[in-house]
Amino acid sequence: MLVLISLSIIEAMCLVLGIFSPFAKIQEFWFFGEEFSVYRLIITLFDQRNFLLSGTILLFGILIPLARLFGNCFPDSKIGRLNLHKLAMLDIFLISFLLFSSQLSYFFEVSLLEGFYFLFLAMIISNINRWFLRRNRRL
Repeated sequence: MLVLISLSIIEAMCLVLGIFSPFAKIQEFWFFGEEFSVYRLIITLFDQRNFLLSGTILLFGILIPLARLFGNCFPDSKIGRLNLHKLAMLDIFLISFLLFSSQLSYFFEVSLLEGFYFLFLAMIISNINRWFLRRNRRL
């Protein structure tokens, strides 16, 4: 049980650091560069009245991972029984697509920063935590 609590605390810290740390840097035309975090991206899109995209990133990048974390902490709850691992971290897929696009273009380049790695680490820890939960249920 101590392992599950420790993993949940580490996952929560990685998730928070991943949301607020710079996620990626986009370098355009070799002159202009901009770093962004998941939090700053949601705020910017919301300010630009792009509610659908900001809501999608908020849902899949923050709310579902938080619900997944809550489900790992309380596995017997309704949220704990949902299989949220398949929906969470959609932003990891999207940044992978952005990286692929930058490899095909001469006009912009994308570099991953620490926020991406914190989110990726949170996803890995969550899967390990879920594995421990399933293993403890069998015993």
